[in-house]
Amino acid sequence: MSVLGTASESVLGGYLQLFAGTEIFIFVFMEIVSKVETIQRVVFKKARLLDNIIFILVFGLFSIFGSYVGIPGSYGAITNIRDVAPIVAGLLAGPYVGLAVGLIGGIDRLFLGGESYVACSLATVLAGLLAGMVHRLNKGRLIGPVSAMAFGAGIELLHGGLVLLLVRPFTDAVEIVRTSIPEMFIAVALGVGIGVVIFHDVIKVEGPKIDGHSTPE
Repeated sequence: MSVLGTASESVLGGYLQLFAGTEIFIFVFMEIVSKVETIQRVVFKKARLLDNIIFILVFGLFSIFGSYVGIPGSYGAITNIRDVAPIVAGLLAGPYVGLAVGLIGGIDRLFLGGESYVACSLATVLAGLLAGMVHRLNKGRLIGPVSAMAFGAGIELLHGGLVLLLVRPFTDAVEIVRTSIPEMFIAVALGVGIGVVIFHDVIKVEGPKIDGHSTPE
């Protein structure tokens, strides 16, 4: 087999492995959404302080999980789906919750090391904060799946930009972006889109059951 063929199989294997991790992530995510009333109270803006704390901890753990199902890459980088949790949390619950979830995932990423650890940690924090700003700009309504996927893809472009800006030498930064960001671009966009679809279903099904709640558009 040629070197080119082996390299192509390796890249394809990386995509399939990360997508498999995404499916596991979304499966667990869906189970939590369908069974945990605390999270649903946050979605329907009926949360108490304890509900918000639990929501942040659960999504923060999902963000950490997103790192550990990742694939080790060049110079200590990790091809991962860590940004999915803070993005979905921010889109659902606003900038403070999104930021808090991003901080949990980002701080954990700091301890994993590698040349890109600062850039990757910062990207996760910004993912939650910016998603929360989208929530606020959309007047608290959950955006649609296509818009959510586009936002998730945009965050991964930002992620790559931070790596290029902060990692030195620049050649290492280029290699990290080349080997990690394309897979994350697709996997994170897919994960965010599926997560938003799940929550829209929860809103559609559970919304009418909640007294005085009007289903978001």
